[in-house]
Amino acid sequence: MSPPVELTGVGASEGIVVGPAHAHLEGEVEPERTRIPEGSFDEELARFRAAVEAVAGRLRKTGENLSGSLGEDEAAIFEVHAEMADDPELLEGVEGRLRGLESPESAVLAVGEEYARELAALEDEYLAARADDVRDVARQIAVELTGGGGTGLEILEALTVPSVILARNLAPSDTARIPKGMALGFVTAGGSRTSHVSIMARSMGIPAVVGVGDALEAVLDAESVALDGGEGRVVADPDPKTRAAFDLLRARGEEERAGLDEYRLVEARTRDGRRIEVAANLGSASGAEEALSWGAEGVGLFRTEFLFMEREELPTEEEQYEAYSAAARAFGTRPVILRTLDVGGDKSLPGVQQPREENPFLGWRGIRMSLDVPALFVPQLRAILRAAAHGNLKVMFPMVVDSGEFRAAKGMLEACREELEADGVPAGPVEVGVMIETPAAALGAAELAREAAFFSIGTNDLVQYTLAADRGNEKLRHLQGADHPAVLELIRMTCEAAGEAGIPVGVCGEAAGEPDMIPRLVALGVTELSMGPPSIPGAKKIVSGL
Repeated sequence: MSPPVELTGVGASEGIVVGPAHAHLEGEVEPERTRIPEGSFDEELARFRAAVEAVAGRLRKTGENLSGSLGEDEAAIFEVHAEMADDPELLEGVEGRLRGLESPESAVLAVGEEYARELAALEDEYLAARADDVRDVARQIAVELTGGGGTGLEILEALTVPSVILARNLAPSDTARIPKGMALGFVTAGGSRTSHVSIMARSMGIPAVVGVGDALEAVLDAESVALDGGEGRVVADPDPKTRAAFDLLRARGEEERAGLDEYRLVEARTRDGRRIEVAANLGSASGAEEALSWGAEGVGLFRTEFLFMEREELPTEEEQYEAYSAAARAFGTRPVILRTLDVGGDKSLPGVQQPREENPFLGWRGIRMSLDVPALFVPQLRAILRAAAHGNLKVMFPMVVDSGEFRAAKGMLEACREELEADGVPAGPVEVGVMIETPAAALGAAELAREAAFFSIGTNDLVQYTLAADRGNEKLRHLQGADHPAVLELIRMTCEAAGEAGIPVGVCGEAAGEPDMIPRLVALGVTELSMGPPSIPGAKKIVSGL
């Protein structure tokens, strides 16, 4: 037996477990050929399309079969993957390579990797996590084209001993193959809290640690594994003392989780009666049911970028209206705060001429792009106003640095309202707020507060812009916390300005769900905390004890 080895990663799904280890090493898809003969384009394109149809059909069937055991939101992941397989942009990219006589299996892997890298470079964690999904779908199509041999997937289906599964990556198509009760936990080299393996693990109630990196390679031959999905800690081949410590932690964790259930559906109030709203961050309307089940009192951040990704054309006003109104209806009278599009030079948008930028995260993004491109902004504003007739929608503008930008955006919103009213189209009331995520906005919060109905502090960007520390730079982890005195001072200034103006102020960055940060934020004057849905009961409990 190997000596104990400890790994550290991202705690993706809470829970503590000790059990046998099973290394899932999926085989690389290596096409036997990379070129096709002259004159075979039509035949090879037909093969590719047939493979896409087969993969998309299989994914949709898997989702239907799992909808009862996983729930609609998690089963919908398979529909998302099916749509990725059917994506016209993927077909166009592969078709172009086929005309250059590249084999379809080689082409789909190459095009999939191109799109995956674009997504992985995005600032938005949820969208960046979709890179692994694109790779998985491309891989499945390539496997279909090559006959499916040697991929390693059949090994998961044959599991007969409940085990902790170690893998470089686990896609939904992998986890769906695991027999019920055979997965005690997941440990993966890649992934984040918003990757689909994390979402699936939380839905299945399976502890998971992701993002342990290359260190995983050293423990693939482990006989047993202990993992803490809350702390992101993994110990391979634990000794008796370590096992006993994990057993004690598991017993305490089970007792604590049982105590959190009572906080799901209660209003969060401090002991002296101060009301703190605890809401959810969502990437699409499909997460509404899960958020409500965790006790979300609304949505503090609804990302609209999902509608604009991986498309040949911009989403229509009608498509956006349907998505936003679905979220409004799901939450009824509870507030849903939509963030207008925040995509910059790191990701191309169809029909929008975007300059190449050395640093796109300090460039033409957020409200800057929206104000410059009415064809992008106006349909979104009209869709939001129309959807507001079906619920309690609010809107906030990202990357604002001064009141001039904010007034310009509000002016466009009001112009859209006048157009809708002139055409007899119903438009609901919409409160308009500012995202405080630049130091300039925090320093100018007193002036902005006179114009805004609410503030929402995006701590993720506020931290990196204040400390000049890229969120994705692993070497700068010590400069990526909202507890830095400079960041806390900007939050204090923002809360003070909001309090004097009598407007609410929320936090929708990662700090809102961090147990150590919640007391600080509440003490500074924050009135709303918005986070990933599973963190909501714990946050309510913390607030209730303040």
